[in-house]
Amino acid sequence: MGLLTYFSLCLLGIFFAGPFLQVEADTCAREWLQNQGNCYAYFDKKLTWQEAEIECQSYGRGAHLASILTRAETLLVAEHISTYQQELSDVWIGLHDVRQTRKWRWADESTYNYKSWMRNQPDNYGNNEHCVELRQSTGFQLWNDIQCSKHNAYICKHEL
Repeated sequence: MGLLTYFSLCLLGIFFAGPFLQVEADTCAREWLQNQGNCYAYFDKKLTWQEAEIECQSYGRGAHLASILTRAETLLVAEHISTYQQELSDVWIGLHDVRQTRKWRWADESTYNYKSWMRNQPDNYGNNEHCVELRQSTGFQLWNDIQCSKHNAYICKHEL
């Protein structure tokens, strides 16, 4: 087989395989929940906020600790955590004020408009609460600011 024929067959293979490879990229990894163009995964492992964010990023595809931008997303995430949680724990999400400016930001840079704080939160108790958890006691629907050094389970999210 000549070099030109071999090269042509390789290009033809890439051309025809492309659409099938694209389908793979448009689905979530196994064990991740797919909804509204996003993928979510809950992890029981207890980590600090920073460690959990690094773990989420290690999954690639732009993954971060989850941003929760609507009431519908709150309910979806709460149900997903409740389904998979083996050991009771509060759960890290991507909202933080690690720069300690009293300006909350999402780890994935989403706009911070929607809020689901517990009553009297955020309170920055002890002037040392700069990360946000979903409280197990609220069915994972309400947020609490807490020390970033606490060890919690976590939920990651990335766009498709």
